[in-house]
Order: sequence, then structure tokens, then C-alpha cells
Amino acid sequence: MRRIMTKFRLKTVKSFIGLAVMLAAPITFAQTQQAQNLQVQSLQALPAFTDIQNVRADLARIDAALNGTDTFSGRFAQYGADGSFAQGQVYVKRPGKLRFEYDEPNPLLIVSDGVTLIQQDRALETFDRVPLSATPLNYFLKENVNLANDTEVIGLQKTAQNWRVTARDGSGEVDGTLTMVVDANTLALKEWSIGDSFGGQTRVILSDLRYNERLNPRLFVLREDSDRRDNRRR
Repeated sequence: MRRIMTKFRLKTVKSFIGLAVMLAAPITFAQTQQAQNLQVQSLQALPAFTDIQNVRADLARIDAALNGTDTFSGRFAQYGADGSFAQGQVYVKRPGKLRFEYDEPNPLLIVSDGVTLIQQDRALETFDRVPLSATPLNYFLKENVNLANDTEVIGLQKTAQNWRVTARDGSGEVDGTLTMVVDANTLALKEWSIGDSFGGQTRVILSDLRYNERLNPRLFVLREDSDRRDNRRR
């Protein structure tokens, strides 16, 4: 039952991301999609592990780079499997805290306070929640990232420009996969993709990033939560 409920929660959080794409301005970038398809085809021509003898050492290097990044903020571009597109501002503070501010007219805001991932729909005035631990995002937001021990790594492809590591939950309790793309030289996170069991992919590309700056703690608290706490004190 716990496994079924966890998969249900993960499906819900994936619907957050998918819905955010659908509610954005319905812009399809055919040339961008074509370029992405060509990139996927070129990666499919590579083996799942391009440097199998050094996988553990390479994972340790990626862990160290992620663990050495306390915060980052910048822009994101999000691509749905159907070619739809959304963009906005992203803020990350490890461990566990995340904020996606979608550009208008998209009414969605997605925030993780370190424990719970919350979606606010400003137009409908709704709040939906899932545990952060029930999502693949937790793999790189946790306090001490250790991909080799905490996940089942099913691919590590290295090219001159990028390293791509794909992982899933080895216990089977969390559905889906997470693919992280890091710069081949600096190992800085450049993008991630969340895959579902039906082959769909939601891809998030990062840009204009600023690292290890102080971020306002209020970025990771939604007003409804604060209002409820205030009401309970009265």
C-alpha cells in the first residue's frame, strides 16, 4: 500500500509540472524541438555507460559538485513531451528548498519548503501538496547527495561538453527517472529531465545562474501556510 500511495503522489507531482506547461502560453518552438530530437537520437547511439571503469569515481565528482552548491538562482525553460513551453525564474537552496516562478500568463507557482512540494494555482486559488521525498527532485536537493548509494544509476554518458547521469529509485517506491546534465568541465548543473513510466519527459534547462548567493528565506514559504499558522495562534 505504501508503494502504491507513493506512486500516486509522484504521479500527482508530475501533473504539477505537466499542467504548468499546458497552462503557459501555448508556444511550440519547432526548431528547438527538432534540435532536441536530434540530440536525443545522438545520445541513443551511445552506450548507457560510456566510461564504465570510472563510473563510481565520476559519480563521486558529481556528488561533490552538487554538495558544494548551497544555492543557485536564474532562469529556466521547460519543455513538455508535446512540444509545449513555459519559462520563468528558479531559486534553489539546498537541502530541499526550491521555487519555480512561472512567467505570466501562467498562474502556477511551485515551492518546496524542504519537506513538502507545493503547487499554488493563483487563478483557481488552490494549493496541492506532495512529499518532496516522493519525487526524483529529492535526489539532488537532499543535504548529502550520494548517487551511487541512494539511487540506482542506469546511465552515465560523457561527451566533450556534458555529462548525463540517469538514476531511479532502487527500492521501486518512487516511480520515474531523473536525468541530470552537468558541464563536462565544471560539473555545474545545466538541466534535468523527469521521465515517467510511459516514456514522457519533462525537460528543464537552466540559464543565467548565480551561485551561492544569499536567498531570502521567504522565497520558500507560501503565504497560505503563514496565514494558517497565524490563525492557529489566535
